[in-house]
Amino acid sequence: MIESTEPSGPSHDEDFDHAFFGEGHPVGLPTFAPEVEAHLKNRRKVNSPGELLALQELVHFKASHGRWRIAKDLVGLIRRGPAGERDESYLDKLRRESGRGKSESSTYGLADFDGHAVVLYAMNWDFFAGSLGVVSGEAFQAAADLAIARRLPFVSVYVSSGVRQHENFAGLTQMTRMVEAIRHYKEKVNLPQIAVLLGNVWGGVSASAVPNADLILATSGTDYGFAGPNVIEAFEGSAVPSGSQSAEANLLDRNIDVVLPDVNGLVTYVASLLSSTTKPDRQHQLSADTVPAIRNISAPDARRSFEFGPVGIHGPFFEIPRDAEFVRPSPTRAASSDPSDALVERYQDLMTDANRIDLEFIARYAFSDATAVYNFVQEPDFRRYPAIVGAFAKIGAQPFVIVGTQPSYQRIGDNVVKRPSNPAPEDFAFMERMLDIGQRLGLPALFVTDTLGAKPTLESERRGQSRAIARSILKGIDYREPVITLVAGALGSGGGLATTPMADHVIMLEKAMAFVAEPRSAASILYKTATPTHEQVKVTVSTMRSTAADQLDLGLIDEVVPEDPNPFITVEMLHQSILAAYVELATLSEKKRRARRQERIRNLRAFEIIQE
Repeated sequence: MIESTEPSGPSHDEDFDHAFFGEGHPVGLPTFAPEVEAHLKNRRKVNSPGELLALQELVHFKASHGRWRIAKDLVGLIRRGPAGERDESYLDKLRRESGRGKSESSTYGLADFDGHAVVLYAMNWDFFAGSLGVVSGEAFQAAADLAIARRLPFVSVYVSSGVRQHENFAGLTQMTRMVEAIRHYKEKVNLPQIAVLLGNVWGGVSASAVPNADLILATSGTDYGFAGPNVIEAFEGSAVPSGSQSAEANLLDRNIDVVLPDVNGLVTYVASLLSSTTKPDRQHQLSADTVPAIRNISAPDARRSFEFGPVGIHGPFFEIPRDAEFVRPSPTRAASSDPSDALVERYQDLMTDANRIDLEFIARYAFSDATAVYNFVQEPDFRRYPAIVGAFAKIGAQPFVIVGTQPSYQRIGDNVVKRPSNPAPEDFAFMERMLDIGQRLGLPALFVTDTLGAKPTLESERRGQSRAIARSILKGIDYREPVITLVAGALGSGGGLATTPMADHVIMLEKAMAFVAEPRSAASILYKTATPTHEQVKVTVSTMRSTAADQLDLGLIDEVVPEDPNPFITVEMLHQSILAAYVELATLSEKKRRARRQERIRNLRAFEIIQE
């Protein structure tokens, strides 16, 4: 599952780490294929009405309507019965189901997720395999209208085999109806619209309501896709690999945002999400002198620790898994007395030092009420995160949306080393969706960057890497609410800039660095060689003005936050910087903030320009 290749070519200098080369791809380090089979060995299969009943009981669901059904079959699809049996019409099937006490595949009403009132819409596989028809569309429209009238979050639970054949085109048009209902809800109510996959979801529902939600959650054991495995097999002529359309596989492909273990975890997570995104009654009541509670800011010693628990897909909760083994980063090496060597060492530390703070650490310790919008994969010796992750978290009563690049971590013996993030188009698409919901909820945004650059593969290029980066840059600078940007480690090339909007307030940590191309790549270009020497790399990194102090001197950033050997002290100083920046930005109207932002971007020139 985990492949590793050694870099080719002789090393010019044995004490130089040749593992990093290119736009951001660390040659010689393990690459991760989105394989899911190993994580499905003990996977339960859920497609049972009992799951929905358990959820409805947990959230004290109260239906807001009676029993509905169509009055007349206007299509007339007939199923011919075998010899000696009568043909069966659609109305015959509906009456038979009604006799069993079942009425349509959808219901809606009010529910309570641990103190958070919501409107809940739910589909049930036990009626026509949860198929989407006119009555389901009517119930969805009514649910959206109720959520608008009550100004409540809208949670929709899906289990569906697709559009109901018996209603033909009338059933198909319910896809449009659901999409419009979500659009209208988002236009009228600045609260989350959350899709939950509680069983198999195929066909029309998967291609209408689900992708238009703010966030897509699923319980483990569900499958999701437009074409089901039988349809794909009939078209391609070969069997669909087991687990390839599971919730877990869709999570790794970034078609689903979060996978929860069961309905109990689902209720807890949705409640946490709603708590983390709830705005205060009075806006901008924080002051720079306020010191809100910071979660678990104290630490027994000066280094981070990493939990390596059982192999599998974990999260999104920050709690430590049972049977986890704690492993610490490698000791920090002493800095070289030669300034040029010190810069090379700093760069290499940015790539490998697991004691540095990252987005997850910032969300956990610089904020309170943090809710992660991602899972991570635990391999035997790897803790692998999506390249771009997101979270909602608060300072005081003020919620923020947090989004940016997140490194992974490798266990080597008794130590842990950091492995850089390389975002692909689907990662940037996730960031766009996080910003969409953050903007609609009116939340300030914190961007965090630590990457050598975008994923430099042919597959990423074919999927539109350039377009994804360009859209992300635009999305960041066009965000309506206050934008605070943090370069926590490396800012590499355009892929790094995509998560670093030069908008309202830009911070770099003291040891962070910014490159148009990381030093070894830059040296390769300057000296026209694929294997630059240690001396060539050293000269390059020492003359390219890549440090945080350089960027401040050039007028490209606003602030440098000092770094302490204890990451908990660093994150506390960062917390104060974020708070102060937000308080200042919150005093400005959107019009003034946009004008200031535009002027700032127009003046991103650093160098004096003269007329020759």
